[in-house]
Amino acid sequence: MDDAGNLYIADTNNHRIRKVTPNGIITTVAGNGEAGYISDGGPGNLFIADYGNHRVRKVTPNGIITTVAGNGTAGYISDGGPAISTRLYYPMGLAVDGEGSLYIADRHNHRIRKVTPNGIITTVAGNGTAGYVSDGGPALGTRLHYPWGLALDEAGSLYIGDGHNHRIRKVTSDGIITTVAGNGTAGYVDDGGPAAGTRLFYPYGIALDRAGNLYIADTHNHRVRGVTAVAQMTPPPPPAADLYGEIVSPYRVQRDQEFDLGARIRNRGPNPADGQYVTVVLNLADGLVGGPGTSGRRLTRTFSGQRLLPQQNMLDGVFRVSAPASTPPGTYLSTLEVQYGGDLNLKDNAYTLPVTVVVPDPVADETALTIFQDTVPQVAPGQRTAFNLRYTSPAGQPVNPGTIVQRFTAPTGFVFTGQPTYAYYETIHGVISGNLSHRILDEGRTLLITANPHVNTTTSDAGSVLYTIPVQARADALPGRYDNGSASIGKHTPVQLSGTISGTAQDETALRVVQESVPAAAPGQHTTFNLELRSLGNQPVNPGTVEQRITAPTGFAFTGSASYGYYFVTPYVTGNLDAQPEDGGKTLVISSNPHLNTGTTDKTALIYTLGIRALPSATSGTQSDDGQAVIGRLAPVPLSARVL
Repeated sequence: MDDAGNLYIADTNNHRIRKVTPNGIITTVAGNGEAGYISDGGPGNLFIADYGNHRVRKVTPNGIITTVAGNGTAGYISDGGPAISTRLYYPMGLAVDGEGSLYIADRHNHRIRKVTPNGIITTVAGNGTAGYVSDGGPALGTRLHYPWGLALDEAGSLYIGDGHNHRIRKVTSDGIITTVAGNGTAGYVDDGGPAAGTRLFYPYGIALDRAGNLYIADTHNHRVRGVTAVAQMTPPPPPAADLYGEIVSPYRVQRDQEFDLGARIRNRGPNPADGQYVTVVLNLADGLVGGPGTSGRRLTRTFSGQRLLPQQNMLDGVFRVSAPASTPPGTYLSTLEVQYGGDLNLKDNAYTLPVTVVVPDPVADETALTIFQDTVPQVAPGQRTAFNLRYTSPAGQPVNPGTIVQRFTAPTGFVFTGQPTYAYYETIHGVISGNLSHRILDEGRTLLITANPHVNTTTSDAGSVLYTIPVQARADALPGRYDNGSASIGKHTPVQLSGTISGTAQDETALRVVQESVPAAAPGQHTTFNLELRSLGNQPVNPGTVEQRITAPTGFAFTGSASYGYYFVTPYVTGNLDAQPEDGGKTLVISSNPHLNTGTTDKTALIYTLGIRALPSATSGTQSDDGQAVIGRLAPVPLSARVL
């Protein structure tokens, strides 16, 4: 609302900014009713968070619109440069101070940005990581979670609707952040009490009146809440320390096997914690016992003489535990408490630690593993591929052979090359992967890997482990299938390794590209092209990095977003493509390797998903068939799109 009593409305679904005069007349002051972005003009004084265009715009009293922040591309680059050249990511709330500086709730960047009158952008709150750390410290070092509404009081303090943290935060002129409303737990308690002790539920919009009262759009509580005299509030003191535990708990254990159980204690801050006041209490479940030097099922540890600094060191609250031979198989629930000053911090310092005790077969070394080659790769002379070797155990039995030497011999026509890796694809934590320690001998004919191929010992090695071993077909290799390679894994019976040398190069000319469907969008709207790449007869194709030029049909332009996916494997393998738009988005240039059927992670088909938009000037009701996709040396593939 302005000083003349005019009310401005963000009419989101109609893509307009509307004005209601004191006598109730409504008009449009910005936006033509169509989604999208057209152009800019001269300076102005009404600011618009044009969130879908990732820009902040300004409208003068005579109706001229300009962009004052954001280049239209979603993301984050850096601070300290021109605001119109940087990236924003769904900007939402705006506020302007008395000096003309603009504050932006850069929602998906989890930051509050400031644009000075000379157009330079910086961050004033949030470190870019979603979440909540603490209050009482620098606003630049803390976390926000989808900030939305903004407001400024007369003292220059900034108020933030920290939506997904269910709090209203205040940043004073010295850059210190505190909470003035909401305790961080979503919900509703009651009214009439301290604002900092109540619950909010996605507080988004906020406003201040001239008396310093704060109004909150408490979205999921379907209420507008008021906090009286918020500018004069003294925020509650920050906690002496905010402790939390990084849990150490195995997924499965064997009887008579020692394992670690507990937590490494860290401090979110803002103040150091004296270790003598920290106690870790582990209450063991029936069936588990502590290690040497302990008795009973209640294990404790204190840390006299140690200091726990915010965001730095840790205190070791991990205990050695075992399940005696008499423990029946099953899952056992222990509890862990982190106490500070003798009082339990109930916020997040009490944990339940499940441990499953199993009775494995007598043999638990590498001979208990089942090892096999996943696929037989096929490449032309001189081309690269990989052998995929899978290690698993019967019925999910834990196997932990320790570090052993594993000797691989390449089949005729192949040599080992590059860095072998391992990956666990079936864990509850997602993919756990890394490099393997190795040596290549005999001009590539022999590979030695020194590693521990353990499975099912914790939640991070559940299922099976897959070794990916890079190889190359020799330039002088003769066509044919060769089965004389081998993998000798410690004391395990050697496993056969096979590979096929094809007579012709399997480059991109072996691919077949089709457009999955004809996308449709109204002028100014966004949609996607989906291209499917397959190979003739499902043969392996590994052309290396090739240039791919995609031309949009008339009336459309590429937005620059481009991703790939192998959706015929489990789990899906996806990622972003190296893609650059040219000619104002008319052409998209992709540099990537469209490989197929070279292993277990690229089977059957490759899908490209390319973002496009219908130009605002496009003619409704037309279909254009003059787009094309040129994949390296492949003949152009026609592309079509329809304007609604």
